[in-house]
Formats: sequence, C-alpha cells, structure tokens
Amino acid sequence: MVWLILLLFFIFILWIFLIAPAANASEELQLLKSKKYAHRGLHDIQKGIPENSLMAFSLAAEKGYAIELDVHISKDGALVVEHDDTLERTCSSPLTIEEHDWSALKDLRLEGTEERLPLLSEVLALVDGRVPLLIEAKVAKGSHTRLAKALAEMLKGYQGLYCIESFDPRPLYWLRKNAPHIIRGQLASHVRKDGAKVSPLTDFALSNLLVHVLSRPHFVAYGYQDHRNLSFRLCRALFRPPLFLWTVRDQKTAALAARLKAAPIFESMEL
Repeated sequence: MVWLILLLFFIFILWIFLIAPAANASEELQLLKSKKYAHRGLHDIQKGIPENSLMAFSLAAEKGYAIELDVHISKDGALVVEHDDTLERTCSSPLTIEEHDWSALKDLRLEGTEERLPLLSEVLALVDGRVPLLIEAKVAKGSHTRLAKALAEMLKGYQGLYCIESFDPRPLYWLRKNAPHIIRGQLASHVRKDGAKVSPLTDFALSNLLVHVLSRPHFVAYGYQDHRNLSFRLCRALFRPPLFLWTVRDQKTAALAARLKAAPIFESMEL
C-alpha cells in the first residue's frame, strides 16, 4: 500500500511538472489578456471580406478589436498570412505555402474576392501598433525552426503589442530558448475531433497540456468545448495562467469566457 501511495504521488508530481506554464505577470501580458480578438480579422465573406485579409484586419483595427491571425513560411522565407496547410479552400489553388516561393503565391486571391494573400510585414504596417496581435505560428512540412526564427526577426523592430501562439510546441520551444522576451502561448484542445491530422498520442498530449514541458507558455489558449478537461482545470487551479478561449461564436460561449476570465477569440459576431 505504501508503494502504491508513493507511486501515485510521483505520478501526480510528474503531471504537475509537465503541465506547468511559465511564470509571467508582465504588464504587456495583462494588457494582451484584457482584449477581445477578432479571429482571422473581422471577416464576413457575405460582405466580401475574406478571413486573414488586409480588409478584415483593417476593419478590426478601426473598431478597436485586437487581431488573431495565422502565419506560414514560404519556401523562400516569406511570412505569409494564411490558416490552412493548403490553399485549396481559401484560394482554390493546389499550391502549398511551404513548398513554393512567394513569387508563385503573391497573385492568389482570397475566397473569390480581389483580396490577395497578405504578408505579415503588410499586416504589421497596416496595424502599426493600433491594436494587439495574436500571431499563430502554423507549422507544416517541418517548418517549426525556420518559422520561429523568421517571426522573431520580423517582429524585432515592431513597436506594437503582440504575442505568438501555436499548437505545435516546437516553435514555442525555440522562442523560449532564443527569444524569451516574446510572450508565447500554447494552443490546446482535443484537435482530432475537429479534423486535425495528428496521432492519438499527440492529441492526448495537447488536450492535457503535457506539451507545456516544452513550450512553458506564458498563457494558455484553449478550445472552449473542452474546458472541463481535468488537466486544464488543474493548471488553472494551481498556476492561474492567463487564458484565451476559442472560438467564441455566440453569447453562451462569450459568457463562458467571461466566467473563466479568459480573453475571447471570436468570429461571426461582435463582442
């Protein structure tokens, strides 16, 4: 019985070690957490405003909303704003960002509009510090180190408030070791049920925040459907990390974000 108790105690301590976030109570992080984030900009394709477009970002900034956006890295190192791993859904193109140079991508149009794929540099120039940016590092084709390095370099001179998040802990690990001043967040949830092509083991590690041992995030961005997850609740109870909640699409979920004291990442509505 004693050995069983000791074993359970060891497992619990190991669990706590794995899910622990970084300690950071900076003013910048608290300000980031206080904002409401337009998911992929304030987009509405019914009004001709595609997601992750300069038009959607401009509208969000004009209305005072912080902005969530997604960034891939092209074959020649361009930081391209796009959510998906392929361009089939948004650009009706079979091309992939990681396997092509920017010259092959720059004229593609978004969702049948005249809006084209933006570069992160264009978004930074457009927003110019008016509202905070929540930048998701989208890893594909083994791009995690290249992407992390390029993001850190691109953002080095930016004067606005920003942070970087990712489902993949590897770019966050690189930032932790090489650019610890950049506020980083771990995206997490049961991603397989949303169609993500990851292994059950990866899905288990993500949903239970076990990847924190690599990323040691300053904040947690969690899918609202899984907010009752035991690891998530334990992390909140023990460490009280700043929280972001995605994706808020109705008042019920907005109320949940408020109850959890989480920054909402919203779309299909305005908060």
